[in-house]
Amino acid sequence: MSPIRLSDLAFTLEAVLDEAFGQKAVWVIAETSDIKNYPDRGYCFLTLVERESAGRETLAKLDACIWRRNYHTIKDFEQATGVAFARNIQLLMLVSVSFSPVYGLRLEILKIDPSYTLGNLERERQAVLDALVLDHPDLVWLEAGQYITANQLLPRPAVMQRLALISAPGSDGWRDFRHELTQNPFGYDFVVDEYLCQVQGKGAEKAICAQLERIQASNVAYDSVVIVRGGGSQLDFGSFDTYVLGQAVAGFDIPILAGIGHERNVSITDLLCHESVKTPTKAAAFLVEHNRQFEESCLLLRDRLSVVARETLQTTREQLDAETERLRFVMHNYFRDRHTDLTEKAVTIRHLDPANVLRRGYALVLRNGRILTQSADIKSGETLDIQLKDGTVTVISA
Repeated sequence: MSPIRLSDLAFTLEAVLDEAFGQKAVWVIAETSDIKNYPDRGYCFLTLVERESAGRETLAKLDACIWRRNYHTIKDFEQATGVAFARNIQLLMLVSVSFSPVYGLRLEILKIDPSYTLGNLERERQAVLDALVLDHPDLVWLEAGQYITANQLLPRPAVMQRLALISAPGSDGWRDFRHELTQNPFGYDFVVDEYLCQVQGKGAEKAICAQLERIQASNVAYDSVVIVRGGGSQLDFGSFDTYVLGQAVAGFDIPILAGIGHERNVSITDLLCHESVKTPTKAAAFLVEHNRQFEESCLLLRDRLSVVARETLQTTREQLDAETERLRFVMHNYFRDRHTDLTEKAVTIRHLDPANVLRRGYALVLRNGRILTQSADIKSGETLDIQLKDGTVTVISA
């Protein structure tokens, strides 16, 4: 067989592929790799890979590109899913096949289906939740379609002031949280112990779990553990959807507040922690508002106590006035009755006065100044005094 020129072979391949795939587009599922993105130029080169489901052996690999006319599909995908266009993502893509005698075989990506990626993420997340419920029913369980955890059922302190903060050092999330906390309009003071570590990317869940272990080993009576993370892609957010962190959060014995910087999806950590808010700033605002509610309840009790005390004093004063008036009336009647009694007794005493008795014709028999009341006491020949109304007469008894 006579050899042919390379260009003839290339042109033949181009013709065959053009006949088979020219003017056609097909949907393919593949994993991204080796991405070279040029946003300023409006195009992107990458490799699409298919690997064994049971392992990581490569089954197929093809070069691909996104040209300027379809470059918007990257932004559309990221906005729809919250996932950054990066390597090692499995995508469903509409592609056309082209062959160049100089550049070889290449797939042009025309469109990326975001629903496929979102479905994959949701399936993976649901599998983790199902595994946690199955493996740790004492920590995570379902009630009326809602996930309930041991951490959620912990009593929330009336004031949350002593905090353990898990965040990346110097990150926007760390900065936003500290700023909002220290600049709160009520002047509340918080004691914050920092447990800084990686909170996104590969291995972040292990780093966070290690810090939770440190917090538990510290034996400090923290009111809450706060986990914050600034903005980022959905892939960076993946550490909060892992089995190991979900288990650690669900069973932790201090209430965990999560403010991990996402506006779109709810992570497994959000579902299983004691309280979840959208951002680090809102996490700080939540703590301030929680303490504000306690202060307002104290102020309300103070006002109620003031009102009750004022009403009690007024009621007591009225009762005292009434009792005073009643006492005055009773005393008036008492003294009036006693005065009547004394008057009557005075009249009686006046009637019984010996002088008055003598005026009525009676006489007193005295011996040596002592009144005699019985005749048997008088002896014959004694000298006696007889006191009459107008004088005394001396006599000798017979």
